[in-house]
Amino acid sequence: MFGRKPVNKAKLEHKLYLARETPEPVFDLSDCSLHDVPTGIYSLCRVFLKESLLLNNNSLTSLSSGGELKDLQLLKILNLSNNHFNNLPDDIHLLKNLQELYLSNNQLRKLCDSICNLGNLQILDISCNLLKALPDNFGKLEQLKKLDITENKKLKSLPKSFHRLHRLKALKLEGNCFNYPPKDVVLDGIEAIRRFICDDIGVNYEFIVSDHEEYQKSESKTDDKVDSVQAKLWELEQLKEQKVKQFLETERYNELMQRQELELAIASKTDRDKLLAMLAEQQIVLDEELHKIQREKETERFRLIEQLQEEENNTHMMVNNLLALDSQPLAQLIEQEQKETEKLLTIVNEYDESLRKDDILKAMQDILEQETARFKQVDEDRMVASKSILEQETELDGKLTDILRNQDEYKAKLVNDLKIDTDLQKAAVATLLERGDARSWGLLQQIKLVESQLARLTTIEIDRKKLQMNQHLNDLCDQRIGLSCLLMSLIDQQKERQSQLISTLQDMEENSSDINDFWLKQLPEGLSQAQKNIDPSLAQALLVNGVIHCLPFLAKLTQSQYNLTEVTDSNLSDAGLNSGNDRRRILDAFHMYGKEKQLNKQSNIPSAPPLLDEASAPPPEEINTFTTVECVICLDIECQVIFVPCGHLCCCHHCGSKISICPMCRVDVEKVITLHANI
Repeated sequence: MFGRKPVNKAKLEHKLYLARETPEPVFDLSDCSLHDVPTGIYSLCRVFLKESLLLNNNSLTSLSSGGELKDLQLLKILNLSNNHFNNLPDDIHLLKNLQELYLSNNQLRKLCDSICNLGNLQILDISCNLLKALPDNFGKLEQLKKLDITENKKLKSLPKSFHRLHRLKALKLEGNCFNYPPKDVVLDGIEAIRRFICDDIGVNYEFIVSDHEEYQKSESKTDDKVDSVQAKLWELEQLKEQKVKQFLETERYNELMQRQELELAIASKTDRDKLLAMLAEQQIVLDEELHKIQREKETERFRLIEQLQEEENNTHMMVNNLLALDSQPLAQLIEQEQKETEKLLTIVNEYDESLRKDDILKAMQDILEQETARFKQVDEDRMVASKSILEQETELDGKLTDILRNQDEYKAKLVNDLKIDTDLQKAAVATLLERGDARSWGLLQQIKLVESQLARLTTIEIDRKKLQMNQHLNDLCDQRIGLSCLLMSLIDQQKERQSQLISTLQDMEENSSDINDFWLKQLPEGLSQAQKNIDPSLAQALLVNGVIHCLPFLAKLTQSQYNLTEVTDSNLSDAGLNSGNDRRRILDAFHMYGKEKQLNKQSNIPSAPPLLDEASAPPPEEINTFTTVECVICLDIECQVIFVPCGHLCCCHHCGSKISICPMCRVDVEKVITLHANI
């Protein structure tokens, strides 16, 4: 590989030029140090009607790179001698008009069988190769006249089809090396070889004299052709000198063009360097601006993280206070409930004695008078109809029967409606009494407070995930689970209190003297005792000070019209609070609540009159650390349900009813709790 001779490109281009320009049928690519046949050579032979292709004295090993061999159908002479061929392609038979094939001084070890299909082949030179045998159907080359197989030392025999070569007149071989036919037969000549093979295979030998005479005539014609070829070669040499001059002029022109291209390349390189320098400066400026924007974003992110951390600390403190509540009812709360129950029973009994039913009785008397008048009118109509139309008496009796039946059904419907109204009145009175009950009211406020803290914890977790702050998520999970357990306990206490109130009302109904209108009479009293929801800011202040469990004792104070900051220790003692520590904390919570309301009022008062003209720049956007929690599934409706046991508040009622796994923590949902109010 290291001693591989380079291709003589100048000589190759010159010969390609001559092949295109000269009208001679010879395509000469010999002695160009070719390793592969140039691409497109075969198609050029077909286009320019070349009959001779000379590829001798090169380093070829294959014919595949030149194109398709079927393009060489017009070829008559192919010279491949002095190359490095190991074998010939199988499609060599496509050269149907080939008459002369020169393969000497190669490395052929075997001839392909398709070479025997060259029916017009007359001269075959395969000397100086490594052949061991000739193809068995070698006798199909019936037009073969000259055969040279010398210097093939491993070739020891001739094929038995050799006797069919009737036109063979020149055979070159080394007789001393042959085993078949014997060397004495080989030395006697072609006819002796043919006769020996015919006798060996049992075929009659035929000697064709006309072939020998034809051979002599062809020899004389060949000599004439040689003279004409030499004359043409002289003309070609002169033409060659002219082409060489033209080639040199072309080379000088190409050199001039190369110089111009080099100058253009240098100029373009200079411009490119300037452009790259300018782009580098612009890139530096852009990088500085990008670093500045990144620093601003980092500063903004740290500020958001600090706000989130502060809010998380406040929530953590309030959650701990909620979890520290005692789930068992206090003795003071039970005593206060008993007093409230006795007072309620006394008020109901007094009100029951003072009620009158004059209006109800008068209304019923009016209804009876109207019914009596209606019956009289019906009787009069019946008498008139019976006197005027006797033949329709039977039909009128049937109609009167239908009217009476409809009246009975109407009365039954009125009775059912009255019963239904009684149940509705009973349910309304129970609801109003629950709203007026101090303990139920306190439980409801605690439930709403726990729900608000669960909403805040869920919002904090979502914000931390958006900011990729995954620390302390386990602490948030523990707090949510604790709050969800507390929420379940408060809901159970609320249901138990509802059942106690309903049982009390049933006892009152049994002891009442007027059972029919008992629930109707209780509605005004229930409306007068219904309490409003506590301010969320006040509930948060009580939670921060650790006295949220005292809400039932503060029901009357929070519903009153006077300022809570003016409440004294004696007022709290009269409300049933015996612990001095609890009273002190409650007063601190009231003062904190009053200060917060005062700050809110001051923030709503403008410090200067509004400007008449529009501002020259838009106002800065407010940064909201916590936003309204929306359903993480539909992203449309606010969250309405809490999942137990994880405590996440992240879905609306519609989406939460269709799933069994929490969409945030992937924990199985054991129970779904609907919020009592929007948070």
